[in-house]
Amino acid sequence: MKLLHSAFFLLAFSGVASAASAQTVYGGQIYVNSENFTRQGDLLRVRMKVSYDSSVVGSCESLVFTPVLKTDSAVSVLSSVVINGRERERDAHRTEVLSDNRRNMPIVVKDSHAAKRYFIYDTTVPYKDWMQECRMYVESEELNCTGHRGHTYEDLVLKNIYLHDMSNDNPDPNVHYYNLMDYVQFLQPQGSDIDKFHRSGEIQIFGNKSLAKLSGSRFNRTVFNTIASDVKSELQRYGTSLVGLRINGFGAPIGNYRRNESEAMERSLDLKKYLMRQKLTNRNDLTVGWLAEDWDSISSLVAGSGMNLREAVVDIIKSIDVVNGREREIQDIGHGMPYEYMVKFIFPKVYRIKYTLTFRHDGFDSNSAMQHLGSNPATMTLGELYATAGFYKKGSREYNDIVDLTARLFPDNPEANINAAGVALTRNDVALAHKYLKRWETDPRAYCNMGLLYLSEGNRDKAEVYLKMAKAAGVVQADKALSELMKMK
Repeated sequence: MKLLHSAFFLLAFSGVASAASAQTVYGGQIYVNSENFTRQGDLLRVRMKVSYDSSVVGSCESLVFTPVLKTDSAVSVLSSVVINGRERERDAHRTEVLSDNRRNMPIVVKDSHAAKRYFIYDTTVPYKDWMQECRMYVESEELNCTGHRGHTYEDLVLKNIYLHDMSNDNPDPNVHYYNLMDYVQFLQPQGSDIDKFHRSGEIQIFGNKSLAKLSGSRFNRTVFNTIASDVKSELQRYGTSLVGLRINGFGAPIGNYRRNESEAMERSLDLKKYLMRQKLTNRNDLTVGWLAEDWDSISSLVAGSGMNLREAVVDIIKSIDVVNGREREIQDIGHGMPYEYMVKFIFPKVYRIKYTLTFRHDGFDSNSAMQHLGSNPATMTLGELYATAGFYKKGSREYNDIVDLTARLFPDNPEANINAAGVALTRNDVALAHKYLKRWETDPRAYCNMGLLYLSEGNRDKAEVYLKMAKAAGVVQADKALSELMKMK
Protein backbone atom coordinates (compact mmCIF):
# COMPACT_ATOMS: atom_id res chain seq x y z
CA MET A 1 0.00 0.00 0.00
CA LYS A 2 1.36 3.37 -0.94
CA LEU A 3 1.80 5.68 2.05
CA LEU A 4 1.61 9.45 2.15
CA HIS A 5 3.57 11.28 4.82
CA SER A 6 3.05 14.88 3.82
CA ALA A 7 4.05 18.11 5.49
CA PHE A 8 0.40 18.45 6.49
CA PHE A 9 0.73 15.62 8.96
CA LEU A 10 4.26 16.46 9.97
CA LEU A 11 2.71 19.61 11.34
CA ALA A 12 0.43 17.67 13.63
CA PHE A 13 2.35 14.51 14.43
CA SER A 14 6.11 15.15 14.11
CA GLY A 15 8.25 14.60 17.18
CA VAL A 16 8.29 18.06 18.71
CA ALA A 17 10.12 18.55 21.99
CA SER A 18 9.17 21.59 24.03
CA ALA A 19 10.07 22.59 27.53
CA ALA A 20 7.47 21.79 30.16
CA SER A 21 7.76 25.37 31.29
CA ALA A 22 9.41 28.43 29.81
CA GLN A 23 13.12 29.02 30.37
CA THR A 24 14.10 32.57 31.31
CA VAL A 25 17.02 34.66 30.08
CA TYR A 26 18.22 38.24 30.54
CA GLY A 27 17.62 38.31 34.26
CA GLY A 28 14.26 36.58 34.01
CA GLN A 29 12.77 39.24 31.71
CA ILE A 30 12.60 37.10 28.54
CA TYR A 31 10.84 33.74 28.36
CA VAL A 32 11.83 31.01 25.90
CA ASN A 33 9.69 27.92 25.28
CA SER A 34 8.36 25.56 22.57
CA GLU A 35 11.91 24.87 21.38
CA ASN A 36 12.00 22.70 18.26
CA PHE A 37 15.14 21.39 16.51
CA THR A 38 14.67 19.59 13.20
CA ARG A 39 17.29 18.31 10.81
CA GLN A 40 16.17 18.82 7.22
CA GLY A 41 18.86 17.36 4.98
CA ASP A 42 21.97 19.54 5.29
CA LEU A 43 20.15 22.12 7.41
CA LEU A 44 19.16 22.38 11.06
CA ARG A 45 15.93 24.29 11.63
CA VAL A 46 15.64 25.98 15.02
CA ARG A 47 12.28 27.28 16.18
CA MET A 48 11.04 28.66 19.51
CA LYS A 49 8.61 31.11 21.06
CA VAL A 50 10.11 34.16 22.77
CA SER A 51 7.97 36.31 25.11
CA TYR A 52 8.77 39.45 27.06
CA ASP A 53 7.22 42.44 28.83
CA SER A 54 7.02 45.88 27.24
CA SER A 55 9.48 47.19 29.83
CA VAL A 56 12.32 44.88 28.78
CA VAL A 57 14.02 47.79 26.95
CA GLY A 58 13.84 51.54 27.39
CA SER A 59 12.22 53.76 24.79
CA CYS A 60 15.45 54.61 22.99
CA GLU A 61 17.30 51.35 23.71
CA SER A 62 17.66 48.03 21.93
CA LEU A 63 18.37 44.45 22.88
CA VAL A 64 19.90 41.93 20.46
CA PHE A 65 18.63 38.38 21.11
CA THR A 66 21.00 35.72 19.72
CA PRO A 67 20.71 31.94 20.25
CA VAL A 68 24.03 30.06 20.26
CA LEU A 69 24.65 26.31 19.95
CA LYS A 70 27.78 25.04 21.71
CA THR A 71 29.81 22.05 22.70
CA ASP A 72 33.20 22.16 24.42
CA SER A 73 34.90 22.34 21.03
CA ALA A 74 32.37 23.85 18.57
CA VAL A 75 30.12 26.90 18.33
CA SER A 76 27.36 27.99 15.94
CA VAL A 77 25.95 31.53 16.34
CA LEU A 78 22.39 31.70 14.98
CA SER A 79 20.57 34.68 13.49
CA SER A 80 19.79 37.56 15.83
CA VAL A 81 16.52 39.33 16.54
CA VAL A 82 16.48 43.00 17.52
CA ILE A 83 14.00 44.10 20.20
CA ASN A 84 13.65 47.88 20.04
CA GLY A 85 12.16 50.49 22.31
CA ARG A 86 9.51 52.82 20.92
CA GLU A 87 11.82 55.68 19.96
CA ARG A 88 14.46 53.29 18.71
CA GLU A 89 12.04 51.95 16.11
CA ARG A 90 11.91 55.40 14.58
CA ASP A 91 15.66 55.69 14.22
CA ALA A 92 16.35 55.66 10.50
CA HIS A 93 20.00 54.92 11.13
CA ARG A 94 19.52 51.84 13.25
CA THR A 95 20.78 49.55 10.48
CA GLU A 96 24.10 51.40 10.44
CA VAL A 97 24.41 51.27 14.24
CA LEU A 98 23.90 47.50 14.31
CA SER A 99 26.04 46.79 11.26
CA ASP A 100 28.41 43.89 12.02
CA ASN A 101 28.97 40.32 10.86
CA ARG A 102 25.42 39.28 11.65
CA ARG A 103 22.88 39.40 8.87
CA ASN A 104 19.13 39.10 8.30
CA MET A 105 18.07 40.25 11.76
CA PRO A 106 14.25 40.41 11.76
CA ILE A 107 12.85 43.44 13.56
CA VAL A 108 10.21 42.96 16.23
CA VAL A 109 7.37 45.47 15.79
CA LYS A 110 5.70 46.11 19.14
CA ASP A 111 2.04 46.75 19.81
CA SER A 112 1.90 49.86 22.00
CA HIS A 113 -1.44 48.73 23.47
CA ALA A 114 -0.22 45.35 24.74
CA ALA A 115 1.83 44.76 27.87
CA LYS A 116 3.05 41.35 26.67
CA ARG A 117 4.88 40.76 23.39
CA TYR A 118 6.14 37.64 21.71
CA PHE A 119 7.65 36.51 18.45
CA ILE A 120 8.22 33.13 16.83
CA TYR A 121 11.93 32.61 16.27
CA ASP A 122 12.54 30.50 13.15
CA THR A 123 15.85 30.08 11.36
CA THR A 124 18.08 27.49 9.67
CA VAL A 125 21.85 26.87 9.82
CA PRO A 126 24.11 24.30 8.15
CA TYR A 127 23.86 21.03 10.06
CA LYS A 128 26.96 19.56 11.74
CA ASP A 129 27.18 16.18 13.48
CA TRP A 130 28.29 17.76 16.76
CA MET A 131 24.92 19.50 17.07
CA GLN A 132 23.36 16.25 18.31
CA GLU A 133 25.27 16.73 21.60
CA CYS A 134 25.15 20.53 21.86
CA ARG A 135 23.80 22.95 24.44
CA MET A 136 21.75 26.03 23.60
CA TYR A 137 22.58 29.41 25.08
CA VAL A 138 21.06 32.85 24.48
CA GLU A 139 23.17 36.00 24.29
CA SER A 140 21.32 39.22 25.20
CA GLU A 141 23.32 42.24 24.05
CA GLU A 142 22.29 45.72 25.22
CA LEU A 143 22.49 48.80 23.00
CA ASN A 144 22.02 52.13 24.73
CA CYS A 145 20.37 55.29 23.40
CA THR A 146 23.54 56.39 21.60
CA GLY A 147 23.91 53.05 19.84
CA HIS A 148 26.89 51.87 21.89
CA ARG A 149 27.03 48.29 23.09
CA GLY A 150 26.54 47.71 26.78
CA HIS A 151 26.55 44.43 28.65
CA THR A 152 26.13 41.07 26.96
CA TYR A 153 24.43 38.41 29.07
CA GLU A 154 24.77 34.71 28.29
CA ASP A 155 22.19 32.27 29.67
CA LEU A 156 22.05 28.49 29.37
CA VAL A 157 18.60 27.55 28.06
CA LEU A 158 18.98 23.83 27.27
CA LYS A 159 21.69 21.46 28.53
CA ASN A 160 20.92 19.22 25.57
CA ILE A 161 18.53 19.37 22.63
CA TYR A 162 16.14 16.82 21.21
CA LEU A 163 16.97 16.64 17.52
CA HIS A 164 14.23 15.36 15.21
CA ASP A 165 16.02 14.00 12.14
CA MET A 166 13.69 14.09 9.14
CA SER A 167 16.43 12.71 6.92
CA ASN A 168 15.87 9.29 8.59
CA ASP A 169 12.08 9.40 8.41
CA ASN A 170 11.77 8.14 4.84
CA PRO A 171 13.57 4.81 4.42
CA ASP A 172 10.77 3.35 2.30
CA PRO A 173 10.81 4.56 -1.35
CA ASN A 174 7.00 4.40 -1.35
CA VAL A 175 6.80 7.02 1.39
CA HIS A 176 6.72 10.58 0.06
CA TYR A 177 7.22 14.00 1.64
CA TYR A 178 5.63 17.18 0.41
CA ASN A 179 6.45 20.78 1.15
CA LEU A 180 3.43 22.61 2.53
CA MET A 181 4.65 25.77 0.77
CA ASP A 182 3.63 24.07 -2.50
CA TYR A 183 -0.02 24.06 -1.40
CA VAL A 184 -0.44 27.36 0.44
CA GLN A 185 -2.14 30.08 -1.57
CA PHE A 186 -0.63 33.58 -1.46
CA LEU A 187 -2.84 36.40 -2.72
CA GLN A 188 -1.81 39.69 -4.25
CA PRO A 189 -3.42 42.53 -2.22
CA GLN A 190 -6.01 44.48 -4.18
CA GLY A 191 -7.81 47.78 -3.78
CA SER A 192 -7.11 51.49 -3.89
CA ASP A 193 -5.90 51.57 -0.29
CA ILE A 194 -2.82 49.37 -0.64
CA ASP A 195 -0.60 52.35 -1.53
CA LYS A 196 -1.45 54.20 1.71
CA PHE A 197 -0.65 53.85 5.40
CA HIS A 198 -2.53 55.20 8.39
CA ARG A 199 -1.70 56.87 11.66
CA SER A 200 -4.26 57.06 14.48
CA GLY A 201 -4.40 59.20 17.58
CA GLU A 202 -6.74 60.10 20.41
CA ILE A 203 -7.38 63.35 22.27
CA GLN A 204 -8.93 63.07 25.72
CA ILE A 205 -11.21 66.02 26.45
CA PHE A 206 -12.27 65.54 30.07
CA GLY A 207 -8.84 64.13 30.81
CA ASN A 208 -7.35 67.39 29.54
CA LYS A 209 -8.60 70.10 31.90
CA SER A 210 -7.40 72.99 29.74
CA LEU A 211 -9.07 71.53 26.64
CA ALA A 212 -12.31 70.69 28.45
CA LYS A 213 -12.78 74.37 29.35
CA LEU A 214 -12.35 75.56 25.78
CA SER A 215 -15.09 76.06 23.20
CA GLY A 216 -15.54 77.39 19.70
CA SER A 217 -12.45 78.48 17.79
CA ARG A 218 -10.09 77.98 20.75
CA PHE A 219 -11.18 74.34 21.06
CA ASN A 220 -10.86 73.84 17.31
CA ARG A 221 -7.41 75.42 17.24
CA THR A 222 -6.17 73.12 20.02
CA VAL A 223 -7.45 70.04 18.20
CA PHE A 224 -5.86 71.26 14.97
CA ASN A 225 -2.49 71.88 16.62
CA THR A 226 -2.46 68.38 18.12
CA ILE A 227 -3.23 66.72 14.79
CA ALA A 228 -0.86 69.00 12.86
CA SER A 229 1.98 67.97 15.18
CA ASP A 230 1.46 64.30 14.24
CA VAL A 231 1.26 65.20 10.56
CA LYS A 232 4.52 67.17 10.75
CA SER A 233 6.42 64.26 12.29
CA GLU A 234 5.38 61.93 9.44
CA LEU A 235 6.03 64.47 6.68
CA GLN A 236 9.66 64.68 7.74
CA ARG A 237 10.20 61.46 5.82
CA TYR A 238 11.10 62.14 2.20
CA GLY A 239 8.29 61.58 -0.30
CA THR A 240 5.47 61.39 2.27
CA SER A 241 2.24 63.33 1.75
CA LEU A 242 -1.03 63.57 3.69
CA VAL A 243 -3.99 62.41 1.59
CA GLY A 244 -6.81 62.01 4.11
CA LEU A 245 -8.07 62.86 7.59
CA ARG A 246 -10.97 61.27 9.45
CA ILE A 247 -12.12 62.58 12.84
CA ASN A 248 -14.69 61.05 15.17
CA GLY A 249 -15.80 62.75 18.36
CA PHE A 250 -17.43 60.83 21.22
CA GLY A 251 -19.63 62.40 23.86
CA ALA A 252 -20.89 61.32 27.27
CA PRO A 253 -24.53 61.18 28.48
CA ILE A 254 -24.46 64.24 30.69
CA GLY A 255 -27.65 66.29 30.42
CA ASN A 256 -30.47 66.06 27.89
CA TYR A 257 -29.96 63.57 25.05
CA ARG A 258 -31.58 65.74 22.38
CA ARG A 259 -29.44 68.70 23.39
CA ASN A 260 -26.31 66.54 23.39
CA GLU A 261 -27.16 65.32 19.91
CA SER A 262 -27.70 68.85 18.63
CA GLU A 263 -24.50 70.12 20.23
CA ALA A 264 -22.53 67.19 18.81
CA MET A 265 -23.69 68.01 15.29
CA GLU A 266 -22.86 71.68 15.72
CA ARG A 267 -19.43 70.91 17.16
CA SER A 268 -18.50 68.51 14.33
CA LEU A 269 -19.56 70.98 11.63
CA ASP A 270 -17.74 73.82 13.34
CA LEU A 271 -14.57 71.74 13.66
CA LYS A 272 -14.74 70.63 10.03
CA LYS A 273 -15.10 74.23 8.79
CA TYR A 274 -12.12 75.28 10.90
CA LEU A 275 -9.93 72.45 9.59
CA MET A 276 -10.94 73.19 6.01
CA ARG A 277 -9.77 76.79 6.44
CA GLN A 278 -6.41 75.52 7.72
CA LYS A 279 -6.04 73.46 4.51
CA LEU A 280 -4.48 70.54 6.34
CA THR A 281 -5.82 68.28 3.59
CA ASN A 282 -8.17 68.57 0.62
CA ARG A 283 -11.87 69.21 1.20
CA ASN A 284 -12.91 65.81 -0.20
CA ASP A 285 -10.39 63.97 1.98
CA LEU A 286 -11.70 65.35 5.29
CA THR A 287 -14.54 63.74 7.26
CA VAL A 288 -15.70 64.77 10.73
CA GLY A 289 -18.37 62.99 12.77
CA TRP A 290 -19.57 63.14 16.34
CA LEU A 291 -21.42 60.55 18.42
CA ALA A 292 -23.49 62.36 21.03
CA GLU A 293 -23.40 59.56 23.62
CA ASP A 294 -20.96 56.69 23.21
CA TRP A 295 -22.85 53.96 25.08
CA ASP A 296 -20.87 51.11 23.49
CA SER A 297 -17.68 52.35 25.14
CA ILE A 298 -19.54 53.07 28.37
CA SER A 299 -20.84 49.50 28.48
CA SER A 300 -17.34 48.06 27.92
CA LEU A 301 -15.79 50.31 30.56
CA VAL A 302 -18.49 49.48 33.10
CA ALA A 303 -18.14 45.74 32.48
CA GLY A 304 -14.39 45.96 33.06
CA SER A 305 -14.60 48.18 36.13
CA GLY A 306 -14.86 47.34 39.83
CA MET A 307 -18.05 49.32 40.42
CA ASN A 308 -20.95 47.83 42.35
CA LEU A 309 -23.95 46.52 40.38
CA ARG A 310 -22.01 46.70 37.13
CA GLU A 311 -23.83 43.66 35.71
CA ALA A 312 -27.18 45.36 36.33
CA VAL A 313 -25.96 48.54 34.64
CA VAL A 314 -24.77 46.59 31.58
CA ASP A 315 -28.16 44.85 31.38
CA ILE A 316 -29.95 48.21 31.45
CA ILE A 317 -27.73 49.56 28.68
CA LYS A 318 -28.48 46.50 26.54
CA SER A 319 -32.23 46.35 27.17
CA ILE A 320 -33.45 49.96 27.50
CA ASP A 321 -33.16 52.49 24.71
CA VAL A 322 -31.74 55.95 25.40
CA VAL A 323 -34.98 57.71 24.50
CA ASN A 324 -36.94 55.38 26.79
CA GLY A 325 -35.14 56.44 29.94
CA ARG A 326 -31.94 54.37 30.02
CA GLU A 327 -30.04 56.99 32.04
CA ARG A 328 -32.90 57.42 34.52
CA GLU A 329 -33.07 53.66 35.11
CA ILE A 330 -29.37 53.60 35.95
CA GLN A 331 -29.80 56.53 38.33
CA ASP A 332 -32.53 54.65 40.22
CA ILE A 333 -30.51 51.55 41.14
CA GLY A 334 -28.25 51.25 44.18
CA HIS A 335 -29.40 54.59 45.62
CA GLY A 336 -27.72 56.34 42.70
CA MET A 337 -24.22 55.21 43.65
CA PRO A 338 -23.43 53.32 40.39
CA TYR A 339 -24.43 56.38 38.36
CA GLU A 340 -22.29 58.64 40.55
CA TYR A 341 -19.35 56.29 39.93
CA MET A 342 -19.97 56.47 36.18
CA VAL A 343 -20.09 60.27 36.19
CA LYS A 344 -16.80 60.43 38.06
CA PHE A 345 -14.79 57.61 36.49
CA ILE A 346 -16.48 56.33 33.28
CA PHE A 347 -17.90 59.34 31.42
CA PRO A 348 -14.62 61.32 31.41
CA LYS A 349 -12.86 58.43 29.60
CA VAL A 350 -15.57 58.37 26.93
CA TYR A 351 -15.49 62.09 26.11
CA ARG A 352 -12.72 62.12 23.49
CA ILE A 353 -11.71 62.66 19.87
CA LYS A 354 -10.20 59.95 17.71
CA TYR A 355 -8.52 60.74 14.40
CA THR A 356 -6.97 58.78 11.57
CA LEU A 357 -4.39 60.28 9.20
CA THR A 358 -3.83 58.70 5.79
CA PHE A 359 -0.46 59.13 4.06
CA ARG A 360 1.09 58.13 0.76
CA HIS A 361 4.71 57.66 -0.26
CA ASP A 362 5.94 59.05 -3.58
CA GLY A 363 9.10 57.92 -5.34
CA PHE A 364 9.40 54.77 -3.24
CA ASP A 365 12.11 52.47 -4.63
CA SER A 366 13.79 49.28 -3.44
CA ASN A 367 16.43 51.16 -1.45
CA SER A 368 13.75 53.19 0.32
CA ALA A 369 11.79 50.02 1.01
CA MET A 370 14.75 48.30 2.65
CA GLN A 371 15.54 51.39 4.72
CA HIS A 372 11.95 51.68 5.97
CA LEU A 373 11.77 47.96 6.72
CA GLY A 374 14.90 48.23 8.84
CA SER A 375 13.95 51.43 10.62
CA ASN A 376 10.18 51.79 10.87
CA PRO A 377 8.12 49.25 8.89
CA ALA A 378 4.90 50.65 10.41
CA THR A 379 5.21 53.60 8.01
CA MET A 380 5.16 51.35 4.94
CA THR A 381 2.06 50.76 2.85
CA LEU A 382 0.72 47.27 2.23
CA GLY A 383 1.82 47.47 -1.40
CA GLU A 384 5.35 48.49 -0.39
CA LEU A 385 5.62 45.63 2.09
CA TYR A 386 4.61 43.07 -0.53
CA ALA A 387 6.96 44.62 -3.08
CA THR A 388 9.77 44.25 -0.54
CA ALA A 389 8.77 40.65 0.22
CA GLY A 390 9.07 40.01 -3.51
CA PHE A 391 12.84 40.47 -3.25
CA TYR A 392 12.97 37.19 -1.33
CA LYS A 393 12.05 33.63 -2.24
CA LYS A 394 8.64 32.45 -1.05
CA GLY A 395 9.13 30.33 2.02
CA SER A 396 12.36 32.04 3.07
CA ARG A 397 12.52 33.43 6.59
CA GLU A 398 12.70 36.99 5.26
CA TYR A 399 9.64 36.53 3.05
CA ASN A 400 7.67 34.86 5.83
CA ASP A 401 8.58 37.54 8.39
CA ILE A 402 7.36 40.33 6.09
CA VAL A 403 4.10 38.55 5.19
CA ASP A 404 3.39 37.91 8.88
CA LEU A 405 4.14 41.56 9.63
CA THR A 406 1.57 42.77 7.07
CA ALA A 407 -1.28 41.08 8.97
CA ARG A 408 -0.23 42.77 12.21
CA LEU A 409 0.06 46.19 10.59
CA PHE A 410 -3.09 45.79 8.46
CA PRO A 411 -5.44 43.64 10.59
CA ASP A 412 -8.50 44.53 8.49
CA ASN A 413 -7.03 43.54 5.13
CA PRO A 414 -8.26 40.10 3.97
CA GLU A 415 -5.30 39.27 1.71
CA ALA A 416 -2.79 40.16 4.44
CA ASN A 417 -4.53 37.87 6.96
CA ILE A 418 -5.05 34.98 4.53
CA ASN A 419 -1.40 35.11 3.45
CA ALA A 420 -0.15 35.37 7.04
CA ALA A 421 -2.22 32.29 7.89
CA GLY A 422 -0.41 30.43 5.13
CA VAL A 423 2.94 31.42 6.62
CA ALA A 424 1.75 30.35 10.08
CA LEU A 425 0.83 26.91 8.72
CA THR A 426 4.28 26.42 7.20
CA ARG A 427 5.71 27.37 10.60
CA ASN A 428 3.59 24.79 12.41
CA ASP A 429 1.64 27.49 14.25
CA VAL A 430 -1.90 26.23 13.72
CA ALA A 431 -3.34 28.43 16.49
CA LEU A 432 -2.01 31.59 14.83
CA ALA A 433 -3.29 30.45 11.43
CA HIS A 434 -6.74 29.97 12.98
CA LYS A 435 -6.61 33.47 14.45
CA TYR A 436 -5.74 35.02 11.07
CA LEU A 437 -8.42 33.11 9.17
CA LYS A 438 -11.29 33.36 11.67
CA ARG A 439 -12.78 36.53 10.15
CA TRP A 440 -12.44 35.28 6.59
CA GLU A 441 -13.54 31.64 6.80
CA THR A 442 -16.56 32.35 4.56
CA ASP A 443 -14.51 34.39 2.09
CA PRO A 444 -13.82 32.35 -1.10
CA ARG A 445 -10.30 33.80 -1.19
CA ALA A 446 -9.53 31.93 2.04
CA TYR A 447 -10.92 28.53 1.05
CA CYS A 448 -7.59 26.98 0.05
CA ASN A 449 -5.75 27.96 3.23
CA MET A 450 -8.82 27.05 5.29
CA GLY A 451 -8.63 23.56 3.81
CA LEU A 452 -4.95 23.28 4.73
CA LEU A 453 -5.75 24.52 8.24
CA TYR A 454 -8.35 21.78 8.80
CA LEU A 455 -5.99 19.23 7.29
CA SER A 456 -3.30 20.30 9.77
CA GLU A 457 -5.83 19.86 12.58
CA GLY A 458 -6.65 16.36 11.37
CA ASN A 459 -10.17 17.20 10.16
CA ARG A 460 -10.04 15.63 6.70
CA ASP A 461 -13.77 16.00 6.00
CA LYS A 462 -13.79 19.79 6.43
CA ALA A 463 -10.45 20.02 4.65
CA GLU A 464 -11.91 18.24 1.64
CA VAL A 465 -14.97 20.55 1.54
CA TYR A 466 -12.86 23.71 1.54
CA LEU A 467 -10.30 22.39 -0.92
CA LYS A 468 -13.05 21.33 -3.34
CA MET A 469 -14.59 24.81 -3.18
CA ALA A 470 -11.17 26.37 -3.79
CA LYS A 471 -10.53 24.00 -6.69
CA ALA A 472 -13.90 24.96 -8.22
CA ALA A 473 -12.75 28.59 -8.06
CA GLY A 474 -9.65 27.68 -10.07
CA VAL A 475 -7.05 27.63 -7.29
CA VAL A 476 -4.21 25.44 -8.57
CA GLN A 477 -2.73 24.86 -5.11
CA ALA A 478 -6.06 23.49 -3.85
CA ASP A 479 -6.23 21.07 -6.79
CA LYS A 480 -2.76 19.73 -5.94
CA ALA A 481 -3.56 19.39 -2.23
CA LEU A 482 -6.87 17.71 -2.97
CA SER A 483 -5.17 15.18 -5.26
CA GLU A 484 -2.78 14.20 -2.49
CA LEU A 485 -5.62 13.98 0.02
CA MET A 486 -7.61 11.70 -2.28
CA LYS A 487 -4.65 9.30 -2.51
CA MET A 488 -4.96 8.62 1.20
CA LYS A 489 -8.52 7.27 0.97
